[in-house]
Amino acid sequence: MRYKLRIKKSLKNFDSYVPDEIDYLFRLNANESPFNETEKILTNFFEKKNQKYLKANSINRYPDPIQKDLRKKVSSFHQVNSNQIVFGNGSDELILYLLLTLTGKSSKVMYLEPSFSMYKILTAATGLKGIEVELDSNFQINITNMILKIKKEDPDLIFIPTPNNPTGNSFDTDDVKTIIETAKGVVVIDEAYADYSSYSYLPLIKKNKNLLIMRTMSKIGFASLRLGYIIGDKRIINEINKIRLPYNISTLSQIIATDYFINYKSMQKNIQIIKKERLKLTNFLGKFSQIKTFKSDSNFILFKMKKSRSLDNFLRKKNIIIRNFSSNKRLQNCIRLTVGLPSENKKLISAVSEFMKKYNKKN
Repeated sequence: MRYKLRIKKSLKNFDSYVPDEIDYLFRLNANESPFNETEKILTNFFEKKNQKYLKANSINRYPDPIQKDLRKKVSSFHQVNSNQIVFGNGSDELILYLLLTLTGKSSKVMYLEPSFSMYKILTAATGLKGIEVELDSNFQINITNMILKIKKEDPDLIFIPTPNNPTGNSFDTDDVKTIIETAKGVVVIDEAYADYSSYSYLPLIKKNKNLLIMRTMSKIGFASLRLGYIIGDKRIINEINKIRLPYNISTLSQIIATDYFINYKSMQKNIQIIKKERLKLTNFLGKFSQIKTFKSDSNFILFKMKKSRSLDNFLRKKNIIIRNFSSNKRLQNCIRLTVGLPSENKKLISAVSEFMKKYNKKN
């Protein structure tokens, strides 16, 4: 008997997430923190208190399945109860848990376009129905249109990343609050870039039982840990924990993350540097009439120019990689640029200046 591959129907014509290459000297494409704190982190790792922890949680044993110490620090940091938090191996795992747990009525998931692609990808992968809501020309929510769609479709889940990726902007707070108040399902505010903005929806958790806040450590210097977490009503968290994979957060990740929440103030200077460099790059790009720069509250900048592909190729030859979104209909000729170290940004400014001189001579 001949074997035939039995692929889920939802995976036919499926477009997966394809990460960029990493073999570039200047990596300004993935919204990572450019600060390499590895030596400092490892020094903290071998402190006495961690040695004591490792004796009880040695590498040959499974990690603490309830992440007790980390949970205690995170709950104290955000001033919530420990039973209001669930950890995931990155935000992607948490998104999958949400889709598998909280889609029990309409099986519909609403997300914005353009926004983080994993909402759409994982919705399709799980066979759920995705409802896209187009952002307006300024990448803001058309609140009238969205409220109409929410009332018509009654989605079980609504994902709102603010600041948004890949556009970088924050959404109008009144619009977001209206969505939370209107939705009968769960609203997930993805605050992956909240450290680079000035607003968080976390205080709304107490009065809105249908609100979840999702955070990640990937954008503040710990992308390698693959650690994200959700904060919300304990009843929802309990349901998510029912399907959470056992031992999903490694012992090493738990120790390093716990240390961050103890010593987080020492890391804040890096975030302030990124904010200053973001302004410097925004002002630089704004000098060129051929470039349209979009406002950013994130650790990256989105800008648009006709020669985006040519600039992308030019920068790659200079060993600089950025993220080109030319294949996206809504983001035609758009480039997303991660804010790097001052030295990296200086190199980028020099390369872009060189490209623009050549561009202007030809035109």
